[in-house]
Amino acid sequence: MEQLPLPTSLAEVEALIQALYQPNPPAAISRVQEVLHRLQRSPEGWQLAQSLIAHREDNIRFYAALTLIIKLNRDSAGLSEDDAKGLLENIIGWTIQSLADGAGNFVIKKLCTALVTYFVHFSHLWPNCIRHFTYCLDLGRGASLDSLDDALQTDVLVAKLDRQKLRMAIWFATTLVEEVGKTDMGAPKFAQVHNRLVKNGPDVACLLARGFSPPPDSPELRTQGDTLGCFQLVGPAINCFADADLFQPTAELFSDALANYSTFFTDEQYSTLASLFESPWAAEHYQRTLHGNHQEDGISFGLLILAYGDAKVHDLMHSTDNRSQRFLESLSGLLAADGHLVGEDTIFVPALEFWSTFIETMIDATYSDEETSQNWKPYAEQHLKAVVMHCWRKIQWPSAETFAEWDSTERVAFGEARKDVTDMLQSVFTLEGMSLVSFFANLFLQALAAQSWTELEASAFCLGGLADCISDEAKYDHELSKVFASPFFHLLGQAQGPIPLRLRQTGLALIERYCEYFERNAQYLPDALNLLFAAVGDSVLGGPSARSISTLCSSCRSILTGEAGAFISHYQGIRSSQVLDSLAEERIVLSVASIIQAIKDENQRLNMFEELYNRLKKDFELAVQLKANPGLLNLQNPDFLRGLDPPNPQSAPPTEEVALQIALRSMRCLASMAKGMQDVKESPVDLDNEPQSQHANSRLASLQENIMRVLVEVQRVFNTSGEAVEIICNIFRAGFSETEPGPFVFAPDVVTDYFVQQRFETPRVGTLLSTACSFVGSLYRGPKAYVPAQLARLLPWVISVLQALPEPEADTEISLNGIAFVDKIMSKYPDVLFQPHHAPLLEFFFLFTIKVLDGNEPLPKSTAAEFWANFIPLKPPPSPSNPQLQQTIANAMTHLGPLVARSLVRNIGGRAARSELDKLCEPLKKLVTSQPEAQNWLHQALIFEGGEGDGGGGDKEGCFPGAGRVGVEERVVWLRKVVG
Repeated sequence: MEQLPLPTSLAEVEALIQALYQPNPPAAISRVQEVLHRLQRSPEGWQLAQSLIAHREDNIRFYAALTLIIKLNRDSAGLSEDDAKGLLENIIGWTIQSLADGAGNFVIKKLCTALVTYFVHFSHLWPNCIRHFTYCLDLGRGASLDSLDDALQTDVLVAKLDRQKLRMAIWFATTLVEEVGKTDMGAPKFAQVHNRLVKNGPDVACLLARGFSPPPDSPELRTQGDTLGCFQLVGPAINCFADADLFQPTAELFSDALANYSTFFTDEQYSTLASLFESPWAAEHYQRTLHGNHQEDGISFGLLILAYGDAKVHDLMHSTDNRSQRFLESLSGLLAADGHLVGEDTIFVPALEFWSTFIETMIDATYSDEETSQNWKPYAEQHLKAVVMHCWRKIQWPSAETFAEWDSTERVAFGEARKDVTDMLQSVFTLEGMSLVSFFANLFLQALAAQSWTELEASAFCLGGLADCISDEAKYDHELSKVFASPFFHLLGQAQGPIPLRLRQTGLALIERYCEYFERNAQYLPDALNLLFAAVGDSVLGGPSARSISTLCSSCRSILTGEAGAFISHYQGIRSSQVLDSLAEERIVLSVASIIQAIKDENQRLNMFEELYNRLKKDFELAVQLKANPGLLNLQNPDFLRGLDPPNPQSAPPTEEVALQIALRSMRCLASMAKGMQDVKESPVDLDNEPQSQHANSRLASLQENIMRVLVEVQRVFNTSGEAVEIICNIFRAGFSETEPGPFVFAPDVVTDYFVQQRFETPRVGTLLSTACSFVGSLYRGPKAYVPAQLARLLPWVISVLQALPEPEADTEISLNGIAFVDKIMSKYPDVLFQPHHAPLLEFFFLFTIKVLDGNEPLPKSTAAEFWANFIPLKPPPSPSNPQLQQTIANAMTHLGPLVARSLVRNIGGRAARSELDKLCEPLKKLVTSQPEAQNWLHQALIFEGGEGDGGGGDKEGCFPGAGRVGVEERVVWLRKVVG
């Protein structure tokens, strides 16, 4: 769609502006906006704003004010000092005239924003902006900056303003504070702007004093409300608390000021606020916060005293006087407001944030070398006890009926608040240690004896929250044993017992959180695991129980090796009686495998492994048979039901889908076995010694061959399944990180054979390439003798996959991982890469990476840039297998250098996104610093105007997208700076 031409008369401009506010199609409005934007940014924008500012229509006045703001932000640097001073006088004059003409408030406020924008750019010319603006308002016109020397005092000028001018002055002051506050005062550009704003403080105080105290014969609450938008004055504002209509904005003002500008208040003002908080008026508002309806009454007072507490937290913590103690007591009391968390009680979370800050302040003071006396600490600890107790009560779950009435937002918020309490308790633990653990252990036992299930759940939850602090230290075991040896876990194991579901969930999670405790106290481990296994079949508890089993078994594997056979029998028993949740089964298989991995005797370890693996192997065989013979499907057999989700659907899916799901489920379990069989011991690595090849025994080799055969067969039968390929890659990855022989630590030849048999048509071939990258990394950590042969076989396969792409951006995962793979070879084994018989492959690959570099996909482009940053300075030592290696690389660079230079110039010149420039600058740096011909290549690229060989059909901009806007001389200057 063609652009609309620029208007040629003021009437046409006005018509376009009016069109924006009329009912037109979005496309038409968008075209109009585009024309007006061009007009605003043109050199005539200043004149346009001046011509429109006196128009009788507010919409056109507003557009004129907006144009002023745009011009100030874009073109203020081009104004001389005299022009800038004249512009200020004009803007002030237009603002005052608009007020006199009865322009709408939105126009006046936009002009105030234009003045503030002027201040941000020219604060050095207008340092006394509030006083000067007030002076101009008194005169009724814009006045020169020099004439301010003859003006009356600011308080006198302010007193003379009528109500409308006073409101305008307050709007300007408020906008000034807000907009300057948005700039970064740490940046050199704005540091002086902030300093000059602060120097206007006395003038603002005069203005706000008048705003808070309108003439008695014409009280205007609106003026007071507008004045509250500026926080620079405290005394008169405090009087507004007593006015019911002004309480809300006043409380919000002080809360914001205390939170963000606490140093603004004087000690006397803080004392005034503290006295206010002890008044009967404050007591009434406090009770309303605790016992009122937060939806109707709000929590403004609660937020106010919390903001005061946050501003004075250090002083309050150190103070032992009665006033401070009473105030802290009131702040802890906010945690005990009526109603359930979040939905009804909305003050709890802000109050918890304050107390978290208080506790962190206590921690800093407790462990500070500067603290000579800590006589304040017993007082502070008393408040902490109240805080912990209030939080324990507040996080107790509501009744099922109440919880069912909550919407999803309230439920999520309740859970988040419980997590916040956990974080707070961990901080308290830093101060209280053992006493906090004993506190919750005793609460746990008391609630258990009283069968108070909500209190018991809250106690268990809090103990679970402390696990990260205490689970690995034996000195807390005595207190924990009170809990784990209690009758609770016996009750938890009773399927029809009295323990409600939510408490069962928390109890099982508690077991998981204390793995290290069970390692040290193995006498409790069998009962804990039996309890977890008993819950695996439960539809709600099965997933969490399986996760807990996995965590416990992995952590305590060395203790449980004698029970490996029993665990396998337990797993098989569960499978034969019901269809487990898929994720739960994977976790149980991982648990058993982790125990098997810890068995020291190799034959016994392989015996246990084969027993577990053979169960899964039967599933694979069943899936393959079912795919070949659909008539075998029998939905009365639990083995077939494993292919259905849910196990009892209303209508069975196609048999082929059932067969696939059986295979995938068993493959995921096999991947879990591979993860469980990983060695968790941290062994020292000798970087100087060559790793020795490990010769697996014949039984292990036979087992690996069997596993590989099963994987290949499943992929062949279900050859359209991308998930099957991904799981196979996960199984391989589990073995790549291992240093000792194991069932999933396949020989390099086996892995390479698998990769090179895959084709471009294989589902998720990008994942295969990514896994091949990981494989190469694992080869580099092993015996070096294996490496060159594997790389020489893998390289043609990887490039053949890239060659099969219709274009480089057709599949970003393939492009990215293919380039990364070659980069990995080049970094360690360039002699393998540059073998003479690889020349055709490399020629394609180099041009491929340049196309990627010229493309629009950020991730492959980043990888291509990294490849060239590594290749450009590459100068490997001579290689016996490739004596011409250095010359080959030099010849390649001679041919490729101009092409790379063109691509980099094309990108840096405007085609690349700004976020990509850092990556693209790396190969540019390497080109300039390591290639003598780089300056010539870049020069040709910068002045290249397209034509034959440019790949763009004679693109007029050639290699430089900005050629139409940046002349040749400027490009040469840029190149000189880059080279310099």
